Amino acid sequence: MPKPFDIAQLNVMETEIPKLLEVCSDACLLRYDDGEYLFCEDDETTEVYAILRGAFVVEQKSGAAGLQAIATHHNEEDNPCFVGEMAYLGAGARTASVRSSGVTYALQLKPSHLEVIIEKFPNFTRILCQQFSARLKEANDELKEIVATNAVPVAQVDVKTGEAIVSQGETADKLYQLIWGDLQWEQDGQPVPGRPVMDFIEPDSYFCDQPYPVTVRAKTAACLVAIEKTTKEAVVRNYPQLILKLFKDAIENRS
Repeated sequence: MPKPFDIAQLNVMETEIPKLLEVCSDACLLRYDDGEYLFCEDDETTEVYAILRGAFVVEQKSGAAGLQAIATHHNEEDNPCFVGEMAYLGAGARTASVRSSGVTYALQLKPSHLEVIIEKFPNFTRILCQQFSARLKEANDELKEIVATNAVPVAQVDVKTGEAIVSQGETADKLYQLIWGDLQWEQDGQPVPGRPVMDFIEPDSYFCDQPYPVTVRAKTAACLVAIEKTTKEAVVRNYPQLILKLFKDAIENRS
């Protein structure tokens, strides 16, 4: 458990910190030993921490591997660094855990104290604004990465009656999805029964890097979209029901 400490232990009496303690008299000075958590991921707590001295590690859950350290911060300066400041914005449950690395001296604040800081302490406000700006940049970068990872660029393909969309034996380097029109399946030049799987044409060939086992032609004028092979992982993320259908069909075919 963290223990209270006397601010005189730290060489900060010439800074704004003592004045901040006078204005926010219900703020708590806490000393954390090595390994102690200031807060844990998924907590609903709202305290904000000004780290006066020491170091802390930011961790996030990493599946079966447990916790994964994503950042380490050290503060030996007169100006504090803030952690848990997103609580001021009502961000909900904690998105990470913060653990003391070595001995850490912290000032535990309530979100309302940040309003006092913004009003009366310009130096601390500058630090807060820098941290908010960095956090927003991180969130924006993560969002861009998610969008890029899940994006599925497509190209429209218009075909005339009788035109082959995929040909038997050719490499399945694109995944075609039927938008409208009727199709005809052929094998060795002869018509065979066939139908799109959830509007996708021979998706198992695309996912398994196999040649098309059939030729598929436009029975009428048709419109499709083509998805490049390079975005296969994004297709899996965006169309999980298709993957489940293919697995189910494969299991039934083995029976």
